[in-house]
Amino acid sequence: MRATSTTTYRSLGFFLDRTSTRMADLQKQIATGKRMTRPSDDPTAISPLMAANTQIKNTERYTKTINSGLDKIKNMEGHLDTINNVMIRMREITIAAGNGGYTSTDLQTFADEIGQLREQLIDSGNAQVDGKYLFAGFNDKTTPFTWDPVARTVSYAGDQGSLKYEVSPGESVEVNISGSALMQGDLNNDGVTDPGKFDIFSLITTVEDALLANNPSGAIAEIDNIVTANDQVLTLRSLKGNTASRLENGLRSMSQVAIDMHEMKSRFEDADLLATMTSLQQQESAFQAALTMTGKISKISILDYI
Repeated sequence: MRATSTTTYRSLGFFLDRTSTRMADLQKQIATGKRMTRPSDDPTAISPLMAANTQIKNTERYTKTINSGLDKIKNMEGHLDTINNVMIRMREITIAAGNGGYTSTDLQTFADEIGQLREQLIDSGNAQVDGKYLFAGFNDKTTPFTWDPVARTVSYAGDQGSLKYEVSPGESVEVNISGSALMQGDLNNDGVTDPGKFDIFSLITTVEDALLANNPSGAIAEIDNIVTANDQVLTLRSLKGNTASRLENGLRSMSQVAIDMHEMKSRFEDADLLATMTSLQQQESAFQAALTMTGKISKISILDYI
């Protein structure tokens, strides 16, 4: 069957139309760097792309949470270090006072320094970040520790709230320390120091009162308790160090997951620019050839066959 010039012309027109559309798509891929710009470009890629996007959003959320937790622990670390140094200095003063050879005036001076150390402990216990108290549990808008000079006691107004951050699906870590556990040895916040623990403020006041009373032996009797109380602080500090390590590992893990998901997205979405440019050149050549042929056919008339 012989094809008429009209049929050939229509076929070339359809080819030109299709090639023009393909060229426009290739030009868009080169301009955007994306092979897939709409679902119809590759329907089979929709599901994995949606999964990758969801995973990327989750890693961004977890990364933000982890960084927030690390910031909180790092802020606590400096104050925990101060508390530790205060406890060490209190032990040094107590040992020095018990060595003898000091006058009542000297002991008064030691007592005054002990009082200053208590103020440092209260300041550290009342540490804030962004207007929130670090060691007040959930009650982080209220000053946790208050010194009563008449009763010579320090009261705690915070709570035992455990601030947990979700760092991965189904996994949360506690990033805070309650002031009652840290400074008063009260892990369950029932207002009573737990067995084997110490109220550091009561301990420091006991030492101060002994020195004020010119009773160095009463102060030296608290040496072992001071060491145990400091261990109480160091234990909680160590636990937060472990938490920080866990968060840092989680941060690295989330970073790797994000990289993997972006690479997967790239495989589906990104265009191979070299291959795309080559394909565009081929389409342009075919288009020009078809355009030339169409021009020749359009000039044919019945006079050509006479």
